[in-house]
Amino acid sequence: MVLLNFLVDGKLTVGIKTDAGIIDINAAAKVKNLAFDCPCGCGTKFGTVDPLTMEAICWCGKYALNYIAEVTEGAPVLVEEELTFAPVVTQPEKILCVGVNYLDHAMEGSGKLPDFPVLFNKFNTALAAHNEVIPIMEAAGNIDYEAELVVVMGKTCFNVSKEEVDDYIFGYTIGNDISAREQQRRVSQWLTGKSPDKFGPVGPYIVTKDEVDGGNIDVTLYRNGEVKQHSNTDKLIFDIGDIISYTSKFITLKPGDIIFTGTMAGVIGGTADKNWLKAGDEIVIEIEGIGKLRNVIG
Repeated sequence: MVLLNFLVDGKLTVGIKTDAGIIDINAAAKVKNLAFDCPCGCGTKFGTVDPLTMEAICWCGKYALNYIAEVTEGAPVLVEEELTFAPVVTQPEKILCVGVNYLDHAMEGSGKLPDFPVLFNKFNTALAAHNEVIPIMEAAGNIDYEAELVVVMGKTCFNVSKEEVDDYIFGYTIGNDISAREQQRRVSQWLTGKSPDKFGPVGPYIVTKDEVDGGNIDVTLYRNGEVKQHSNTDKLIFDIGDIISYTSKFITLKPGDIIFTGTMAGVIGGTADKNWLKAGDEIVIEIEGIGKLRNVIG
């Protein structure tokens, strides 16, 4: 299933992408007068007034997906090109990221391979949507891109083994770990270089894990139409199982949390000319089986 968040009259709603177009799940629920009362015991209830949210779908998993299939059958579709997208999750408890997680990216940087996943975080204010303009902050300096596959969690997990990880994943989306290199390199902690407002675009869709193989999927970044990054997630130093298992030894992951899995070679910081992002640049990240995330630098 392919899901998305978008705005209708300024209000957030959740949709499903079909071959015919986009269906507003909450609008369809009102037409059918069909409420959702999750049978899993989590207490999640949505009627025809209180809207179903992406976070609730992640929490309720198969029960929510079954409800969506039922409520949207035969519903009218919207033209995707006319939608105003929102970030695919808007209230994750955690936004985690993995640094230096492709061999070629490590070689264009320090040349040293990490012994363990290098974890850092972004805040919710870093989230941005497909087609959203990303502002250049005066204090940031040296803005760079990083194309990444993003994991969306579907179950609460703590201290899980690598072999158990797949059971805890809800799906996958596309992310751009936009980075302010001057800030990132000033100090050992990367927070101000990685988490300025709007520096974490995610979207345009979440594709459920049954439809894509996150461990073997092509990732490509285009700057103004020119390929700047290209690789496959089978080149990750620490694969998705490693990342989630390791993280869960220290941090409880919850449904709706997202994890940026790392970027490959081709970042601006690894080039000789250092042609940093500037106003008007269009960045498109394409991930096989998921779609294209587009943003323009403002």
